[in-house]
Amino acid sequence: MRRVTLRTTVVAAPVVALSLLTAGTGSADPLNCVNGQFWDPITNTCQTPRPADNCAPGDYWNALSNVCRPLGQL
Repeated sequence: MRRVTLRTTVVAAPVVALSLLTAGTGSADPLNCVNGQFWDPITNTCQTPRPADNCAPGDYWNALSNVCRPLGQL
């Protein structure tokens, strides 16, 4: 049992250390968007939303791609 615990510790230690060192690099503050704009993380810019087109029943307006999409689809 002691051998299994030692192996687990040896394997897990680098993963824990790496996750602690890189924790801050995965998050970024978005720019302060103005005049009703929204932050688009894909293009890393502020986007002005277009008015929603008349989507068909069962569709929704996707502001990031500016198209109507079926419910449940991104």
